[in-house]
Amino acid sequence: MTKYVHGLLFGLALVLAATLGTVASARDKDDDDKEVKEAQKAILEVAKLAEDSKNDKAVATKVAAIKKKFDDLGTVMHIYKPKDKGGLGFGSSPKGGIEFKIRDLAKRKLAGLTLTKESKELIRMGYVNIAMAEIAKHYPPEKPKAGKGKKEWNEHLVNQKTAAQDLIKAVKDKNPAKIKDAAEKLDSACNNCHSDFRD
Repeated sequence: MTKYVHGLLFGLALVLAATLGTVASARDKDDDDKEVKEAQKAILEVAKLAEDSKNDKAVATKVAAIKKKFDDLGTVMHIYKPKDKGGLGFGSSPKGGIEFKIRDLAKRKLAGLTLTKESKELIRMGYVNIAMAEIAKHYPPEKPKAGKGKKEWNEHLVNQKTAAQDLIKAVKDKNPAKIKDAAEKLDSACNNCHSDFRD
């Protein structure tokens, strides 16, 4: 067999390997995207149930099912990302995400017209945070980090839930100052948890 044929076969093998790798990567990404969408659908179901305190048992059942189905906390946390990154998003912009919206609310008071326009979505965002606080309780750190463990994890989640409840009330009361205050507390709860536990 000539060097030319050897080179040609080697080149074809490389192309085939690259193609198979690309196909496998695309399939893995599709699987990940599907799992993220399924997780978001389940989280939104918990958020809807959380609107009524009579549904506490149903919330607990649904949350347990989420933990059983999704091993990785990152899959459920993906909901905070912008729409163009596969998250739930906030508003019509593909760059809008829940995490960004919380930060924006913490920086400045909402104008009256914006509050009226966004109130329904803001309330949904509040319930998503309540749902996430309940869900994340089932994903405590496996081992302490810098001396902080399950106790601190749960404290951050209590703060998150309380701030989200305050946010919902402030939106319903149409009170921009209290919305900003609740958003600051919510942003702080998230940041403190990330600071303590994110790698």
